[in-house]
Amino acid sequence: MIRLITFLTFTLLTSFIFAQEDFSFVLKGQIFNTDSDTLRLSQNNGESSLEIATVEMDEKGFFEKSITLKDKDYYVLSLEDGQSINIIVEGSDTIKVYGDGSNLFYHTNIINSASSTALLEFLRVSAQYRAKLDSANRYLQANQDKKKEIQQQFQSTYQQFISQRTQFINNNNGSPALVGALSTVNIDQEFEIYEQLVQSLEKGFGESPTVQRIIKEYGVNKAQMLARLPIAPGDMAKEIALPNPEGDTLRLSDYRGKVVLIDFWAAWCGPCRRENPNVVNLYKAYHDQGFEVFSVSLDKTKEKWVQAIEQDELLWEAHVSDLKFWQSSAAKDYKVSSIPFTVLIDREGKVIGTNLRGQELANTLKELFDQ
Repeated sequence: MIRLITFLTFTLLTSFIFAQEDFSFVLKGQIFNTDSDTLRLSQNNGESSLEIATVEMDEKGFFEKSITLKDKDYYVLSLEDGQSINIIVEGSDTIKVYGDGSNLFYHTNIINSASSTALLEFLRVSAQYRAKLDSANRYLQANQDKKKEIQQQFQSTYQQFISQRTQFINNNNGSPALVGALSTVNIDQEFEIYEQLVQSLEKGFGESPTVQRIIKEYGVNKAQMLARLPIAPGDMAKEIALPNPEGDTLRLSDYRGKVVLIDFWAAWCGPCRRENPNVVNLYKAYHDQGFEVFSVSLDKTKEKWVQAIEQDELLWEAHVSDLKFWQSSAAKDYKVSSIPFTVLIDREGKVIGTNLRGQELANTLKELFDQ
């Protein structure tokens, strides 16, 4: 059984909670196929689970109770046998829960709380994916000689889950339900997605004590991430000298005197390809004023690399790669752990900023050139 209090595991600082006035909401519904006659509503305070209320059920599993709360937050509704679901209380509305006590997690409908429904649906998707991942790992442990084959077979399952997660994030922008995606994100490799989720939660449900703890942890994680970066604003960019598709060596230092975006990408990288049109538009807008793009590909084959350059119409001349995938010498020098990854440097070769993309990159270039 997946519960919010265990599904979202955080190393948290002392909780900061917005002051809120007490309010009441009504919880009603029916749980059938259960021996329990009591429901328990609990809240996680970051260190432990606090029981907020008990709700009595009649012999047919019907229940209705007005519950007074201090916080708009995430709560766990559990049966006496330990089965539970998560509900998100955003105000004084009535939340209706109808479920099958033989399998509460997979057979429950939540009415009048769209965010609770969205969260529960995604937690089910995530639970199914994790079950497949656990199964694959167990099989791998027993068949180490088939490691490559097993990993290749599981890749489609992974990509399907990532697609489902992306759709969930896109469909729930600003919704408290996005908390469910946090534990599926690899912070080291997907920091941009992690940051997007935290910012969306802060905007949409910032009064939640849980979200406030998430924001605090994000601050710690971002500071640690920045500390691990090989370069910081004001540092001199490290030299990159790699061959272009024709085999000629291009050097980053050849572009001294220009504002240069060092862009680590690859043909196989979906987020990179989706960002490329933005970089092309910015190149067209500012190239005549001294803006250049120095693209470093982490591809493994020249054919796919060149094909992607042509397909995405990456019209600048500085395309380099040693075709060594994550073992790229430039990627190692810049400690690139995920792509897309960018470094913007000034005309003297000093770092302006790292990992600038999308509107943030556009705003930075506007400040530099539209003066």
